[in-house]
Amino acid sequence: MLKKAAHPEIIVAMSAAIWGLFWIPLRVFEQHGLAPAWVILSQFIAPLAFMAPFALLRLRRQQLTGIEQYGTGLLVGGGVVMYCESLLLTDVVRALILFYAMPAWGTLVEVGLMGRRFTLGRGLALVLSLAGLFTILGLAGSFSFAMNTGDLLALLSGVVFTGGAMRVRQSPETSVFEQVFAFFFFGSLVALGFSLLPLAVLGQPPTLAQVVSLSPWIILMAVGILIPAMWGLYLGSRYVDPGRLGILLQIEAVVGVSSAALFAGEPFGSREAVGALLVISAGLIEVVANKGNVTVESEASVY
Repeated sequence: MLKKAAHPEIIVAMSAAIWGLFWIPLRVFEQHGLAPAWVILSQFIAPLAFMAPFALLRLRRQQLTGIEQYGTGLLVGGGVVMYCESLLLTDVVRALILFYAMPAWGTLVEVGLMGRRFTLGRGLALVLSLAGLFTILGLAGSFSFAMNTGDLLALLSGVVFTGGAMRVRQSPETSVFEQVFAFFFFGSLVALGFSLLPLAVLGQPPTLAQVVSLSPWIILMAVGILIPAMWGLYLGSRYVDPGRLGILLQIEAVVGVSSAALFAGEPFGSREAVGALLVISAGLIEVVANKGNVTVESEASVY
């Protein structure tokens, strides 16, 4: 049993900001020759390979590794894989906004499947999320949407991730190692599945020369960024109250949308700005509306 993490709010905020900037290294790897599906696979396989020896050590000690969390792992890992794929297949801002329409799906699941009370706050979050979704997709009078493969993956990723996030909330006794290892293990399986799909948009396998030249950077990403970022999110979430946690996680959307507008060189006009504002507002309202409905264990094992 460890003491409470020092400054957990800062840990969560920094981790969320890192994920908000994650589109940048993904696109750099793509510019250096890796096809979209293989960029994402590398970002899950490398952290998994680094953590595998520690998982084997836990097995020898008869401790759980996280593979047992297959339902949560597939939903959370799979949702993030689809989101990451979308970052390479559509505009960054569109991917972010479509993914962050999650308050709509969360409200529908909680009210429709979990029997939660439909409150004014939940209703407002639902309306704002859908309004942001319709805005970014370009809702026309004929109710036709302009969607590409990346848009579809971003939209589906939010739906899938919502289910996984609810399972995480229902399993507070799971250690941080188990959660992180399950995320990368099952995320790798989903990413591998995407890499094997015969879709031209996902690209072809890399050459040996590409793998060798990019391996140092992939390893650096795994050890220096991805594992610490995921560890920080899971660890910090154990010591930050749900309301504050939800607000801190919105930093990812703010950083992502802002950095994409500044550096991606993609169209960012009034429609994108309004869509982003609506979706981020929905997330904040959902946090306030659900603040009293979720409890977090104050003391939990991280090893």
